[in-house]
Amino acid sequence: MDISGSWTYNEDFEYGNSVGAVELTQTGNQVSGVFSFTEEVENNYSIRVTEKVKGTITDGKLLLKSVEVKAMQNGREINYLPNTFEAQRITETQIIGSTYDSENVCGVFVLTRKA
Repeated sequence: MDISGSWTYNEDFEYGNSVGAVELTQTGNQVSGVFSFTEEVENNYSIRVTEKVKGTITDGKLLLKSVEVKAMQNGREINYLPNTFEAQRITETQIIGSTYDSENVCGVFVLTRKA
């Protein structure tokens, strides 16, 4: 199954949620892509994030690691911890998995293939 294409992104994490889009390209078992999303921290702030990722898909499991991150808050670039994305279940139209960063902030995400 080739997961190349456009996906919607929705993640719930300890402090809020993230919503956006993902573009993935798969060649063999190698996967690369870009996550573009807005992270909303409950009753606090929002951050616009663009995160380039690379990884592999093996036996239906997807592992992506961030290779470049750009984050903007209130029109200024800020530091943002890169994520690791691990998918536990992949179907033709949906990828479900978890994220974590170096401070062990974890989330659960769903990617849904755009029609």
